[in-house]
Amino acid sequence: MSDPHDNDRRFVNNPFARALHPAKGKRSVGQWIALVVVSVLGAAIMGAAFVLPLVFTYGLITRAHGNAGMIAAGVLVAAIYVLVLAGVVRRRRR
Repeated sequence: MSDPHDNDRRFVNNPFARALHPAKGKRSVGQWIALVVVSVLGAAIMGAAFVLPLVFTYGLITRAHGNAGMIAAGVLVAAIYVLVLAGVVRRRRR
């Protein structure tokens, strides 16, 4: 059986987390709105972090006009992006 003090350790005395997860299990309308706003902003930031390297790579390579430094930077960003994605895929297969 679980320890009754596990809930105290679970949120590590974080008052914001405690406010979003009240002991009774019921959230107020304001708490639901705060939870939705934080979730949507987090999803937007993570989506941008996933898409922006592709946009930068495309811009660096196609707009280089023969500038070897820009092409090299685009290839470097693409290589880092591929390595990160390969690491994520490899970790999920384990």
